[in-house]
Amino acid sequence: MKVTVDGIPLDLPAGTSGIDAVFAAGRDVPYFCAHSYLSPVGACRMCLVEAGTPRKGKDGELEKDENGEVKIFYFPKPMASCTMQATEGMHIKTAATSEVVAKSQAGMMEFTLINHPLDCPTCDKGGACELQDRAFEYGYGASRFGFDRRHADKHYPLSDFVILDQERCIHCKRCVRYFEEVPGQEVLDFIERGGHTFIDTQEGGLPTGFSGNITDICPVGALLDNVARFRGRNWEYDHTPTTCTLCPVGCAITVDARNGRLERIVGRENRDVNEMWICDAGRFGHSFASEGRLTRPLIREDGKLREADWDEAMAAMNRGLAGVHPSHLGLFVAADSTLEEGVALERLAAQLGTGNVDHWPRYAAQLTAPTATLTDVAQADAVVVIGADLGEEAPVVELRILEALRGGILPTEFDHGTAIADLRLTERPARTPEKLAVIGRESGLWRHAGIRAASNGHNAVARLLRPDTDELRAALALLEGAKQPVVILGADVLGSGTEALAAQVSELASRTGAKVLAIPAGANSAGLAALGLLPRDGAAGYAGLGDAPAAFLSRLDPVGQGLGLPRGFTVVHDTHLTETAKRADVVLPAVTNYEKRGTTVNLEGRFLALEQAALEAGEGADLIRTLTALAGALGVRPGVRGLKSAQAALHERLGVRVDGLPERGALNLNVTRAAAPAGVPYTPQLWKPRMRPVTREGETWVERTRQLVEEKWALPMYVPQPVQPGGDD
Repeated sequence: MKVTVDGIPLDLPAGTSGIDAVFAAGRDVPYFCAHSYLSPVGACRMCLVEAGTPRKGKDGELEKDENGEVKIFYFPKPMASCTMQATEGMHIKTAATSEVVAKSQAGMMEFTLINHPLDCPTCDKGGACELQDRAFEYGYGASRFGFDRRHADKHYPLSDFVILDQERCIHCKRCVRYFEEVPGQEVLDFIERGGHTFIDTQEGGLPTGFSGNITDICPVGALLDNVARFRGRNWEYDHTPTTCTLCPVGCAITVDARNGRLERIVGRENRDVNEMWICDAGRFGHSFASEGRLTRPLIREDGKLREADWDEAMAAMNRGLAGVHPSHLGLFVAADSTLEEGVALERLAAQLGTGNVDHWPRYAAQLTAPTATLTDVAQADAVVVIGADLGEEAPVVELRILEALRGGILPTEFDHGTAIADLRLTERPARTPEKLAVIGRESGLWRHAGIRAASNGHNAVARLLRPDTDELRAALALLEGAKQPVVILGADVLGSGTEALAAQVSELASRTGAKVLAIPAGANSAGLAALGLLPRDGAAGYAGLGDAPAAFLSRLDPVGQGLGLPRGFTVVHDTHLTETAKRADVVLPAVTNYEKRGTTVNLEGRFLALEQAALEAGEGADLIRTLTALAGALGVRPGVRGLKSAQAALHERLGVRVDGLPERGALNLNVTRAAAPAGVPYTPQLWKPRMRPVTREGETWVERTRQLVEEKWALPMYVPQPVQPGGDD
């Protein structure tokens, strides 16, 4: 359709909102209540424009003026452009060309500021506040009201994570709509009327899981992250866009650091992955990155660990590994290590001739069914979740499922970005629970599911193929009757170690036409498995760690997991003094994934970039540099010496260029089905992946954080739980 904005002709798709038409023309209009992933409501009345359309006469032809031009009939008053649909032939005037619009927007800004407190010098949002910016751009510049402002509760805790300042609230309703429309929790609303209106929750608290997102979308300083509160002003932070690796989703985040400390995590938009939402664990669980860190190497002398430098640590490794044949050395890394670190480990293992390499945690199953993307999940007309507690394993996947239940409407994308106001999104959207079936143990998705079936994880897929209950028959019929079905598999299924699982999943996919999304055990399990970082030549791998004559472990804590230590010389590379590190012969300081440059592969096979935040790590080193030091101690040349050579090796190994990835990442579905090298046996998964325990000052980080989070913040924490392969949960 043809639309004209300030004299600029545009060709826009039907259904485009007025505000997106304005931005498509390169013009600007202020707004507070509109948000790309929420329904437009026109609450703030700041996006006012003059709008007019042509009119047909009695003869069916468009009316024309005395000059023979099509006559435009303007509406009598300015209209909110976020709730107005642009139509064929519409003309829109913004403040750039209309004094009426400019005066109307200035008046609305004046009304908004009538009761707003003068907190800018002490407000955490100062310097990043939409109200500050728009008041400067569109306000009068001076107040005509000399009376005392309205006073309300300040620093009022909605939860232990989120603080509300009711005086600063401008009633944009973003937070209310977020809870109703995204996680499907009606917990916030307006209370009272008129000048007494305020936001609150009747239950006296916010549900954990995704509550922190309201601090990102609040346009003012009314809702603040209590973990990062008063830690710094916005212009004092070093803002680093990167990828979260606390779970396999790979959410886009921004790491805010100040004076070498990680102070805040905020969500960042990636339409294809997390849209712009992140879970509370990813937002608030970052304190370990700046507390109790190992900053120097440690070597054991006279039975005790002492601080040393890297030269002394290399000398200690040289002495300790002198009697160990290189092919007997075990090399084990955490499953959230980057691809660059993984290929460096692979090349070093080849130099040493050892097949005892592994990443952990990981699953035994290797699936060949078609892989579903997160967009497939959001637009599916049937979703069956089997053996997964997504709140623990991949929280944002739960939000994409809820998106499917409310119609799978994904906001349109324009040249100026995601649609600011997609008119297809509505308040309090109707959900269709009959599109969702959950099979397994009770989880957070149960209350949204139309079909719920309790089942043991290890045989759930087999039972679904040959259903023996009404619930399972209904779930199978749901898949068979859908056009775009998706099956999601979690830890209870993938961790069972069942050899027949891959065949069962393939049969289910071919029978129903479903795509499969398997939740990996670690943030980069899919990528490391594609590199072949698995035990080979009969090696026991990480599960048989106790039989290794010597081992190098990077950010793994087998003692804390109950697996014990190798019987010989042990080198530990970690960020904190874990239980394993306390018993090691050499401890090398590591960096967290917030401090790395590299690449990770998420659960759908998307290559995502990690960037290095400005955190203080002392002498901490990433795995590539640490493996270079280990190779020097062993007297061999490392196959990879730095990030650039690692990326070149990845291009040679996987056929993918990871340097200069696009902002949204690069999707390669084949990675999730990458074949293992010949002779690589898959060993059963013995531990369910949860958050990795990390020690500090004689106390595990899990114990400390559990106390801090559960007692003070009321956020549940999950730690590894031992299970038997193929056994019941």
